[in-house]
Amino acid sequence: MSNNAYKVEGDFQMGRVRQHFAVEVVGADEEAAREAVYTDLGSRHGVKRREVEITSVAQIPADQADPITQKKL
Repeated sequence: MSNNAYKVEGDFQMGRVRQHFAVEVVGADEEAAREAVYTDLGSRHGVKRREVEITSVAQIPADQADPITQKKL
């Protein structure tokens, strides 16, 4: 099973404001990429899954992925 790079965008509730995010993650499939984002946001910001709205998940070529912003599972 190979890992692919995905760009995940959306927003989440941060107090009274909706905070936009765009993050690149590595995962086996789109569902694994979504899980990585939920886990990361929950861990960093204490955000519950129901407060996160993922608007797009797009597979990107590995050579275009930014290794600095990329999160690995």
